[in-house]
Parts: sequence; structure tokens; C-alpha cells
Amino acid sequence: MSVQALLSEEEFLELPEYTGKQELLDGELIELPPARDSHDELAKRIAILLAAVLGWSRIWLESGYRLAPRRWLIPDVSVSWPDQRIEEDWKQGAPMIAIEIASRGNTPDQLERKRLFYLADGAAEVWIIYPKTHSMLISRPDGTTIGVDPGADYHCALINVTVTPEYRTPVR
Repeated sequence: MSVQALLSEEEFLELPEYTGKQELLDGELIELPPARDSHDELAKRIAILLAAVLGWSRIWLESGYRLAPRRWLIPDVSVSWPDQRIEEDWKQGAPMIAIEIASRGNTPDQLERKRLFYLADGAAEVWIIYPKTHSMLISRPDGTTIGVDPGADYHCALINVTVTPEYRTPVR
């Protein structure tokens, strides 16, 4: 196992274009392969559900957020804060809701680190969706964690939307 050198923020921003997704977790470069179609379809369905309640102006698919120096994350779907700060054309701080869809490219350790970073840097909720089990995990900054079983609904009072099982089930 090789040890990967940590990147500065400047080095990260100067990386060449990449086919998949590149994130920076405290200087560690995380490269994820391109998403499969079923992953994209699930993200799109969730975005459409959220947009039906909030409109499209605050709903983002794979949009980058600079949480802190050397900490850049790209949630699969996000709801930005109404007053999300933008500096140098980058969203600053965590989104209001960060949604990660577990996939072959994410390790459990990476998902857990991302969950904690989103919460520490200002997210009101983090949703991790597990398509294989049709379940989801909701986390809040006060330490509340809610496991949503495969057949159950989740109502997010924060934005008044209900996520039914179909939004956690892959199309293929």
C-alpha cells in the first residue's frame, strides 16, 4: 500500500479535468469513478422531488462546496442555504442538506468522514442513501441520527418534503 502525499488547496484546484469526481478530505485526494446510470437516475429523482417543494434555485447535482481549507466535497444532491456564501465562484461552507448516495466508489470510512465534515461545517442534515438496501441514514448537528428502514417514509420538516421508498430504490 502506497502512501499518498497530501495536497494543498492550490494543488487541488490546479488538477487536470477528471472523468469521475474528485474531492479533498483534509488534503487527501479522493477520486471516485464515474457514476453508473442507475446512480444518476436516483440522484435526478431526488432532485426533482426536492425541486417540487423548493424550486430549482437551491437544488444542485454534484456541485462543489469548499467547507474549509483543504476540504472540498461534492454531494450527489444538495440543497443550498438561502444565503449560501459564494467566494471566487465557489460555494462556501456546507449546504443546508447534503445527500450522498452510497456506491461502489465510496468506502464506509469516506462516507462517515464526509458525514461528519458536512455537519461540522454547517449542514442542517446529511442524508446517506443506500440503494442496495433501500434504506437511508439521516444525521443532524445535534447528534441525532435516524435510520429509515426500506419500507418507511422520511419526512424532513426542515423543508417540508417526504422521501418515500421509491426515492431510495434504483431504477435498474
